[in-house]
Amino acid sequence: MEQTLLNIEKVVLPAVEKRGLDLVDLEYIQEGGYLYVRVFIEKEDGDITLEDCGGLSNDIDEKVDALITHKFFLEVSSPGVERPLKKEKDFVRFIGETIKVSLKHKLNDNKNFEGILENFQDETLFLNVKGEVLEIPFKEIKKSNIVFDFSDI
Repeated sequence: MEQTLLNIEKVVLPAVEKRGLDLVDLEYIQEGGYLYVRVFIEKEDGDITLEDCGGLSNDIDEKVDALITHKFFLEVSSPGVERPLKKEKDFVRFIGETIKVSLKHKLNDNKNFEGILENFQDETLFLNVKGEVLEIPFKEIKKSNIVFDFSDI
């Protein structure tokens, strides 16, 4: 599945960029007996529209279909309010936000942290966890995402 995901990315990324969008994440997974290709996109300067999602879906549908021999569902959407942080530029963009981070190896006897992203520089993120600033190397991050405060709604 890993190689298929890389092949999908090779055909999806140019189409995403051609539309002036950013590829946030890409999934090729099996859930409940069905295969899914999920493409998560965003615009740095605005909200994703239904037209953005539908247009990109039309652009990539046949190309992705040619890569996968099994029946699958193609989904194109925004990443949502608790979007993943995957690239270094994501961490720079969301300085000041509350995030969750899961690490590959333990730091201070823990692999999971939630705090305010204070800075990102020199491939290191600075995460304020209850007043203590942790320095976490980018290469140690297994998974990370924005934490949305639903109490503000």
